[in-house]
Amino acid sequence: MSIELELKFLVAAPDSYQLPALLTSFGAMTDNGQAALLNAYFDTSDNWFRRHGMGLRTRQKKGVFEQTLKLAGQQHGALQARPEFNVPAAGIVPELAAFPDEVWPADTDVATLQQQLTEIFRTDFIRHSWQLACDGTLLDVVYDSGEVLAGSKTEIIAELELELLSGSVNPLFSVAEQLISTVPLRTGWLSKAARGYLLADKQQLNMPVSEPQGLIANLQALQSTEALFYRRSTIASEQQENLPLLEHASHYLLLLSAELAALQYTEYSQQAIALARQLQQGVVVFEHPPYNQLLLALTVLLLQQSDMESGQGPL
Repeated sequence: MSIELELKFLVAAPDSYQLPALLTSFGAMTDNGQAALLNAYFDTSDNWFRRHGMGLRTRQKKGVFEQTLKLAGQQHGALQARPEFNVPAAGIVPELAAFPDEVWPADTDVATLQQQLTEIFRTDFIRHSWQLACDGTLLDVVYDSGEVLAGSKTEIIAELELELLSGSVNPLFSVAEQLISTVPLRTGWLSKAARGYLLADKQQLNMPVSEPQGLIANLQALQSTEALFYRRSTIASEQQENLPLLEHASHYLLLLSAELAALQYTEYSQQAIALARQLQQGVVVFEHPPYNQLLLALTVLLLQQSDMESGQGPL
């Protein structure tokens, strides 16, 4: 088992050409070239894997198949951390018996699950990969360009991912902050898999049903509102529905501001207020650097709190 610690961003495809020169300015860069990746995602008709907080995928890369089982994890801002198990596969259909027994909930009938598997959607993209060494830390940087496919429906993929391979987590965030200042990035709250489930109508993206309480809940409410804003923006007839969404996003930023002020993070609190006021004026701030820099700062803050609560100490 491994635990991914990575930051995900959405990026305008024409701007990807800037990445090699930018990465070189951060440290020693190794270009690993490009590879075509085909990923197929599976579940049962009653969504057994989704109901158990799991994701099941097979990947074909350079003619070799690998299957991955992702377990429930944490997501704060741009950060995603999920335990995952990777084992070789003979083909595109997963072989569940190949995973260790301990990954399954008690009393799971793996053989029955195997018979009930069905392919839900695919992601087909080109991955350009680099390794970046800076300040004693090794990062994996990838840019993915392609599409999500669910039946006859498709969505564009243009994503940047930064993953910590070894060393301190601090350079991961410092590199991300500099990239946000230079390249038009938007925090990737919805993973490729989440977008696939939405596209296949296996998942709904809704507004919070109650007033969120706490820093994490308000951050998640803000980002779900942002994601809903962009999904509705793809349908011309729903453009007017986006105005209330900006008001909701402003509301969650003000709630975040109050939480941050209570924690004595005055600078972040004031940034949240300024962004909320822009949203109230109809300014779509989601692609602006100050908004994404605030989300990145909150990611660092929440990770620090998580480390201290687990006894690992601050970053």
